[in-house]
Amino acid sequence: MGLPNQFNDIIKKHLNVYAAWLPVTNNYKLGDYGIFSDGVFIKMGNISEFNVSFNEATGPDAKLDFTSTDTKVIRFAAGAEVDVIPAGSIDAKITFKFSRERSFLIKIPILKVHEIQNIQQVANQLKTVTGWQKKWKVVFQTYDAKEPVIISTIAAGTELTFGGDVNALRELKLGSADVEFGSTKELGLNIQGKEGIVGLGLFKLNLLGGGINILSDDEKQGEASVSILSPEDTDL
Repeated sequence: MGLPNQFNDIIKKHLNVYAAWLPVTNNYKLGDYGIFSDGVFIKMGNISEFNVSFNEATGPDAKLDFTSTDTKVIRFAAGAEVDVIPAGSIDAKITFKFSRERSFLIKIPILKVHEIQNIQQVANQLKTVTGWQKKWKVVFQTYDAKEPVIISTIAAGTELTFGGDVNALRELKLGSADVEFGSTKELGLNIQGKEGIVGLGLFKLNLLGGGINILSDDEKQGEASVSILSPEDTDL
């Protein structure tokens, strides 16, 4: 399984949305439309090009904390191994020892969720766009990571060590600017501290019927049919 698919499986399982690839360093935003290629959403443009407008809302914050199985986590304070790093510790650090190759460490303490509030109205506008294609998907949610750590290993036996700010280490805010980092082996993916999108909620317009309508039954006449996509969908 390729690295993008590995990351997508993690995002799908923990957030129930699609992964944004590359994580954090992409330029996705609400209203982007595109297609899937090799399991990755490829942006083609934004619905604003068709003079389609939308209302933006902010959802509840989320977080993501994932470490691959068979990974040993060791905490140190003042050169000694401890169960919990005490406040005010000297020379505190945390080491992750990955016994398996192609492992992941993902620590995102805050995920800001932004979403299109009026999906049905957006779909109604898109329904009138000449040349709109059924295969195009639209981003209606973005999951914006704050101070993330997203690291994938290549070889088994890789060790990652984080040191520095004691409070950040105690709270596992490993993407903090005050945290130092080291690795014993080459990494496949290493994103730390930057802010950006890691997950996408998508919908599609059902031009030939089917799907669902967001409005109540007595409001549906003449409205566009919309499907909110699930990461479990295979018809992409």
